[in-house]
Amino acid sequence: MGKKSIEVFVEPEVLIWARKTRGKRVEDVARRLGKKEEFIRELETGKGKIRLRQLEILANFYKRPLAAFFLSKPPEEPSPPKDHRTFPRGESKEGFSEDTLLAIRKAQLLQDSATELASALGYETKARIGKAYISNDSEVLETLALKERKRLGITVATQSRWSKNYGALNEWKRRVESQGVLVFQMSMPPEETRGFSIARGGIPVIVLNSKEHPNARIFSLFHEYAHLLIEEGSICDMKHSTHYPVESFCNYFAGAFLVPRDELLKHELVKSSNSLIEWNQEDIEELSTYFKVSWETILRRLLILNRTTEKFYQMKRDQWQKEYKEREKKQGGGQLSPGRCFSENGASFVSIVLEAYREEKISSTDVAEYLGVKLNYLPAIEQLMLERA
Repeated sequence: MGKKSIEVFVEPEVLIWARKTRGKRVEDVARRLGKKEEFIRELETGKGKIRLRQLEILANFYKRPLAAFFLSKPPEEPSPPKDHRTFPRGESKEGFSEDTLLAIRKAQLLQDSATELASALGYETKARIGKAYISNDSEVLETLALKERKRLGITVATQSRWSKNYGALNEWKRRVESQGVLVFQMSMPPEETRGFSIARGGIPVIVLNSKEHPNARIFSLFHEYAHLLIEEGSICDMKHSTHYPVESFCNYFAGAFLVPRDELLKHELVKSSNSLIEWNQEDIEELSTYFKVSWETILRRLLILNRTTEKFYQMKRDQWQKEYKEREKKQGGGQLSPGRCFSENGASFVSIVLEAYREEKISSTDVAEYLGVKLNYLPAIEQLMLERA
């Protein structure tokens, strides 16, 4: 008899594990197999059997080896990072999406591989960063931030000379990686998470959301760095919330690290201002450009240092979030074709991005994000650039 006629039994627990760790719903699986949802439910309750060919399709759909479905129970895998996302009162946490689950699994696999290779080569697998304990004492946090800045060897004067956005992000990433931390960038829904970290199980890992603005990624980098300092990995959204003391600790650390208190207070714009003021947009942008951080990070530090009010901070934060969402709507989703890339980005911008890529200032992934194109379009875009030159 042909392979299609072979029926096999799979432990329901294994099928449920494979589906949930892939972030799939019953209706997704039913659609993929061309079956009714009841068929999937029967499989997952042990009342039905599946043909081998269908199981092969599922294995590919779940991105698991076929052999995994013949186990007597789900295999032991590293626990996902602790979920520290915040939600409005009355709303419960939803499960992670398919993209986020894949990012977590990929990061764990990369951590395992890197740790194994490093050990085989005789390299150190312990990160060269400090150790901290959760505290809500501002002096303790400011001191900790300065200590870690000194460890990375970066002064604010150096930081201020970096190019904005990707330039600063890449510099900070290099510094963190030089301390024995793996830093990855992966695509995840921004509304679901800004990033996550894995503190144990091998070389420490920080994962940034590649869909976020570079300045947001810089803040996320040091928010997650703080998680590594307390040896507690987490998946976060970085909202300012009192739900979790550890998140408040990490948010404070990231702000204090990137915008040191004394350096901010001695800046001419801040020295000449009165306390509890409403800052104009131009001054916020100037401070943001100097420290290479987001507007919100600057205003949050000014609030912490009693240089603005909670009311003004919340008003500006709400305004910026609304403007950001409006820009996202206008930009729309999806990726551009090579031709549309030129028409929507302009030849000058495309030329600058491609030159930065040729000079190895940014990666091919960065080029794709800047231009909104698929990586395999880059040769065609470069050819169009030559033709138009």
